[in-house]
Amino acid sequence: MMPLCQAPPAVIATTPKAPTLADAERVIFSALDAGEPLSAPVHLGSGERAYGWLRAAALWEPGAAAPADPFPKGTKESKEAEALRRFLASGTGAAKLPLHLSGSRLLLWEWVRGRDRTAPLPAPERKAIEDRLLAGGPGMIQGWALRHALCFAVAERDGARLAALKAAYGSRAPETFAGVQALLGLLGGPTPVFRLWQLPGLRYQDATLGDLDARSVWICPPGIPVPPGAAWIIPSETGDQDGREADLGPAMKTEAEALAPRLKGRAAWFAASRAEWEAQGLSWFPILVELDAHGNITSVRMGDAAP
Repeated sequence: MMPLCQAPPAVIATTPKAPTLADAERVIFSALDAGEPLSAPVHLGSGERAYGWLRAAALWEPGAAAPADPFPKGTKESKEAEALRRFLASGTGAAKLPLHLSGSRLLLWEWVRGRDRTAPLPAPERKAIEDRLLAGGPGMIQGWALRHALCFAVAERDGARLAALKAAYGSRAPETFAGVQALLGLLGGPTPVFRLWQLPGLRYQDATLGDLDARSVWICPPGIPVPPGAAWIIPSETGDQDGREADLGPAMKTEAEALAPRLKGRAAWFAASRAEWEAQGLSWFPILVELDAHGNITSVRMGDAAP
């Protein structure tokens, strides 16, 4: 017990630690990766302008006017921002762009993704930009660039590109490279057997993709227009069911049944096990698998390389 004559210990006021630029960048990239809106901006010290440049890049959409240059004129940061602004206006000169700022790298990445959707780049130019984004900068952008490069290597059946990527970055994601190599090995032959659940009805069928009576198979969630005549497989949002179970678990069954109103009368299939697909390198949705008349795979376009 404290003696009555002793003064209580002083309460030392503490000031919350201000976020660093690295902290603020992580918040932005986490939101982008999750597809969530950005949180309210924070106030930093010396990194305020670099943070503003990154935040403007995160909000920029391809085709829109380039973000304003927030840096003092004549500084190396301003020269970099101005180079990016000229590039976004012209679409030329990517090889010589200075990319010291995270916002600059994000702008280049968003520009490439915009071109994927509207006017895909020639392979040599696209690969050069992928390599620049892989060579440094925020880890999140490096991961996106690697995914992008792998998706196009599969779509173009480019074994040399895959070998080069594996030599440089294979140690970062060994399981990813193993899956992509497995997928390249499937090209020209039939797919493995997958357990699929009919929608509606939820009866399962063990089938190769060639058993679905279609030359094109789309593996994607609702919201992506699947052409008439193509088979449609909807992957589970969680995908955590064992691929050989004969019954859907309660949560998985609820998820599958909730898809019925979104089918609009169309037949589809439900894939409850993500592990089955990832083991074959089919990891990034949407995925378009094209088959020949015998059910053999002629092409796979997934993720960034999907139509």
